[in-house]
Amino acid sequence: MSQTTVLLKDAIVLDYLPVEMNADASPRVERCDLLLQEGRIAERGVGLTAPAGAGVRDLGGRVVMPGHVNGHHHLYSALAPGMPPPVNTPRSFQDVLTEIWWKLDRALDAESIYYSAVAGAWDSLRCGTTLVFDHHSSLTAVGDSLDHVERGLRDAGVRGALCYETTDRGGPGSRDMCLEENRRYLAKIRDNTSAGVPWFRGLVGAHAGFTLENQTLEHLSEICDEFGVGLHTHLCEGNTDRELCRERGWPDPVSRFDGFGLIRKGSLFAHGTDLTPLELRLIGERGSWLVHNGRSNMNNGVGRAPVDRFPDNACFGTDGLDGNMWGEMRTTFFRGNETGRGSLGFAGSLQFWIGGYRLAREIFGEPFGSLDVGAPADLVICNDAHKSPLSEDNWLSLMLFGFHPWDVREVWVDGAQRYVYGDAAPYDGVACRAAARRIWDRMAKI
Repeated sequence: MSQTTVLLKDAIVLDYLPVEMNADASPRVERCDLLLQEGRIAERGVGLTAPAGAGVRDLGGRVVMPGHVNGHHHLYSALAPGMPPPVNTPRSFQDVLTEIWWKLDRALDAESIYYSAVAGAWDSLRCGTTLVFDHHSSLTAVGDSLDHVERGLRDAGVRGALCYETTDRGGPGSRDMCLEENRRYLAKIRDNTSAGVPWFRGLVGAHAGFTLENQTLEHLSEICDEFGVGLHTHLCEGNTDRELCRERGWPDPVSRFDGFGLIRKGSLFAHGTDLTPLELRLIGERGSWLVHNGRSNMNNGVGRAPVDRFPDNACFGTDGLDGNMWGEMRTTFFRGNETGRGSLGFAGSLQFWIGGYRLAREIFGEPFGSLDVGAPADLVICNDAHKSPLSEDNWLSLMLFGFHPWDVREVWVDGAQRYVYGDAAPYDGVACRAAARRIWDRMAKI
């Protein structure tokens, strides 16, 4: 559905942030109308009149909220569920990498990159997620791979901040291709002068520090400086990162990244389960972001992140598991309560949830997280079966205990309806399953 002018009547609107870009969190709930025009909220109020030619939708008191933000995703893993188990059973996190994910990213081709992206983006959209910070890797299909990811996201109707996962594990020639793909895509984004809310932004991508030589870190820093962007990478996902850096005679991961100027404003560091209090403080002082991926940490057995000590710039990601941000937040909250009242708590849940919108504002320069006049028209419309009344006093409790993906009735992005419950997928399921089988067969031969 193309961008159009639509008046949404009688909505119960939940806002997380004011439309002012640097404002503090101030969640509010208001029953009102929203006029969507040219990809933004054009008017907001009670009893609005539709302009000539505008569509009108009476929501009858349905809940409307900003679309969710995923701070760290791997869309390239979307076709992994159901794949045969590895021949050699992983006994450590390093085994998980070598036996599963590093084989998967070598098995991808251009077509399977696209199907992974569009299928993963569609899964995200159906959960209410409208913006994804993706971390892509396809080591034998590097060139133009971010364009394939972008096309998949656009076909599903999801915004993205993209990067390519640079690594030295394929040798210097392969490394240079990774760097060039980041540079190429960032140049493309820089040269895109389209009006309206941007659909895509770029960061500089890298795998964990233990797969990166010093010269590579220097090149990554140079690209960050050239385009004025941050780094998106894994950091201390378990103790493997620190242990292998020490084995190779390198400083610990945080000191090493900082020595190359990569812990900077706009950088995203995923996981952080093995960070010390001093390292956490340094990341906060530099203005970088930490992205917590609780369910992935549990799945990979890498430990529980010290989320109660994360800096102010913190948010949730799913690390390739799915696009269900409600599920990510509540699992972290419940996990913290398992051995006593939790390390995250209600205050931390609010900080991390709203952090995703603050991150999106910083990278995209747009007031995500608001549905006030001037904000992007990226929103979720819930069905009319919500069990409890929504208010400014209980919205976070409902996020943790009440709202689920099956409550998502519609999702709008850039002022257009991208999903209605029950819609067919925007891709050929037969072809997608064939791509998945092709990936699995290739993995078995690696």
